[in-house]
Amino acid sequence: MTNIRTLTEKASELGTGAKESMNELGRSAGRKLDEAREDTGDALHSAASSVRATGDAIDNFTTGAADRLDATASYVEDHDLKGVFADLRKFGRRHMTGSLVAAAVIGFFVGSAFRGAPHSRKRT
Repeated sequence: MTNIRTLTEKASELGTGAKESMNELGRSAGRKLDEAREDTGDALHSAASSVRATGDAIDNFTTGAADRLDATASYVEDHDLKGVFADLRKFGRRHMTGSLVAAAVIGFFVGSAFRGAPHSRKRT
């Protein structure tokens, strides 16, 4: 009876430890995603500034591009991954035909990439 109780306690401890490890892994991944999101936003803002600084010759085009980069940077900084997927679903519902065409094109290119990739298994 003592062995069963000991085994049960050990299993419970292992389960608790595994749960804590998974929770920490999730928190760590969330922090990494937040850092990447902030870095991406900063890089986009920097690109927008560069475009504005070098865009005297084609002022209207560069200003528009810089504004879009800033808008994209703000969106990336303000939305987490869950929000991005929710917005993509909304966009897909509003623009069904364009979304299907885009999905087909992406699927074609991904399929082409996999077809052209060398196989890791050797045939015997």
